[in-house]
Amino acid sequence: MTRSFSLAGLLRVRAIQERAAAQELSRAVIDANQTRARDRHLRAALAATESDAVDVRSLAAMAAARVAGRSMLADLQTLAAQQQQRVDEAKSHHDGTRREVRGLDRLATAHEMRMRAEELRAEQIELDEIALRRGEEQSS
Repeated sequence: MTRSFSLAGLLRVRAIQERAAAQELSRAVIDANQTRARDRHLRAALAATESDAVDVRSLAAMAAARVAGRSMLADLQTLAAQQQQRVDEAKSHHDGTRREVRGLDRLATAHEMRMRAEELRAEQIELDEIALRRGEEQSS
């Protein structure tokens, strides 16, 4: 007769929390990567604009486009910093939940080993009793 691990329910809950934290970390990393890609594309677009102004209007339009582009770049950099902070927080949370799961998993493994040792001990006692009875029957 084996006793079940008393913290099995908590282990399942912690495993679910760890998977949720891993998903959150994955989403944060994907968002940060997409923002970095948008940043690279915007920088490439700003670098590729031609600077041949033929009149005052086209010069003013180019200047306005550059200001707008730089403003978008500043917004992207702010967003990238926020997303990196989110990635760091999600990683920290995931690491913490993973540590909790590993600790509980070690306890569960130790419990399983103790239960198996008890089963083997009980089985050995039964075998010893059977051998003792047979020895008594043969000596009689």
